[in-house]
This record gives sequence, C-alpha cells and structure tokens, in this order.
Amino acid sequence: MEEILVSRWEKMNITMHCLGFSLNHFFYDSKYLNVEAPGRIARRAPNQDREVVAELRKQLAKFQNKQGMFGTTHARIDATTMSPISWWSTYGSKTPELAKIAIRFLLQPINSSSAERVWSTYSYIHNIKRKRLNAKRSDKLMFIHSNIRLLSRFTTSYKEGPCKKWDIDPESNYFDDSTVILKDLRWVD
Repeated sequence: MEEILVSRWEKMNITMHCLGFSLNHFFYDSKYLNVEAPGRIARRAPNQDREVVAELRKQLAKFQNKQGMFGTTHARIDATTMSPISWWSTYGSKTPELAKIAIRFLLQPINSSSAERVWSTYSYIHNIKRKRLNAKRSDKLMFIHSNIRLLSRFTTSYKEGPCKKWDIDPESNYFDDSTVILKDLRWVD
C-alpha cells in the first residue's frame, strides 16, 4: 500500500501542482492547519514547505503573509466558502500578475479524464470507417469538433431541443443523421 501511495505522490508531485497548492487560499486557513494530516502529521502552510515553494516573489509574499486585501476579514471568511478561482478573481486585484497565474494554474485539471475525453472523440472521428483520413485532416476535424462543442454550450439549443447536451455521450451517433457529409467538406487553408 505504501509503495502505491509513494508512486502516486511522485507522479502527481509536479511543479504545477505544487504551485496550485501554494496558491490555494484554503491551505492557509487556521482551521485546516489545526487538523492533523493522515498519519498524524502536523499540517504546514504551503509557504513553510520547502518542497512546495522554492522562491517567493513580492506578490506571493503578500498573499502568504495575508497582507493588504488578503488579510481582510472578508477575504479570510470567503477563503472557506468560495472556490479558489472566484476568490482570486475577487481578492487578487492588488496582485494582478499573481492572480492571473493563480487562476491559470487552478483551472488546470488534476486528472487525465479530459485527455481521455479527447482521445475518445478522436477515435470517433478517425475510426474504421474513416481510416483513410490523413493526420492533418483528422487534427483539423478534431479542432473543429472541440470548438463547436465549446461554442454550443452557450446556446439555448444546448439546454433544450432534440440535440440537447449532444456532447455528453461522445459514443452516440448524433452526427450520423446529419445532412452534412464529411467527404464533401473541404478545408480552406
């Protein structure tokens, strides 16, 4: 069991995750720090952990020392109730570069499900029926599919109608009934 845990830790202990951990306001909360971690280990704030924080910058020091906006009562209360992205959007105005980096890092997925979803969609586009598609055309179709999926989420037809939430099940054949025939499509460079 210990070998599995150590191998998982080594796999997930990358710089991006460490930075995300050090920028998440929740891990600086005194309630969190007062509860022992698994294995009866005392918890430390990320800024006290050498493995997590290699160097501090001026803005990062303000955040970690709870100076300025970060030290207000509202910021401390909201740290336990708001999502990290909302919190940084609200309280990161005095440290705009740090807030921008924090939001970008905290938006990154921490598991491989998004990558698996991409490969599942790619296997739908480049399957046994369409095995003669070259890699360039497959990549372009994948790009188009992903962008159509993202753009469609902002329409009312995504929530209602015959094609509602069409991208939830990539294995279904919504496109087989389409009047658009893929071989008639031409990509314009």
